[in-house]
Amino acid sequence: MTDEAPVVVVVPYDPAWPERFTVEQRLLSEALPAALSIEHIGSTSIPGCAAKPIIDIQMAVPDVDAVVADLRPLELLGYVYRPTAFPEDRDHLFFAKDTAGKRTHHLHVFHVTSSVPEANRVFRAYVAANPDAARRYEVAKRRAAERCPDSRAQYGAAKEEAMTQLSAEARRWSEAAGQQSPGD
Repeated sequence: MTDEAPVVVVVPYDPAWPERFTVEQRLLSEALPAALSIEHIGSTSIPGCAAKPIIDIQMAVPDVDAVVADLRPLELLGYVYRPTAFPEDRDHLFFAKDTAGKRTHHLHVFHVTSSVPEANRVFRAYVAANPDAARRYEVAKRRAAERCPDSRAQYGAAKEEAMTQLSAEARRWSEAAGQQSPGD
């Protein structure tokens, strides 16, 4: 990657993203057989949604400390542990994977009791089921990428207001429907 290349780019939906997740899911399940679930989350998991071309994955495990104690299985797959990504949440580990100098995967590992995976499932289901929400999500991501092409952190902050609003809508939608999220 050159210094001039933007770090954050939002691209049209790629129908290859689900298969890229499936390949990675198999590798991760072999690397960490204690994982209780491995799921595709984020924009690339929503059919038709524009996204950064990075596959976001969430994994639930019975013991996050055991994952940190032996990082080798994930390192062998190319994942790099980023301990400062979510320092306020001891039950949330973050790993990034680059392939040929480009970020290709984000892995979020959660303790099985964390409420974050369920919130991610509800968000995914809501945006996938609601074309207006999907449109607003895409607009927020594109604007954030245009404003902050050189920083993932600034990109995230720039779309935070829209994410907070959509997350609140998703919770209300789920509660009103008595919704059980996919994957339950």
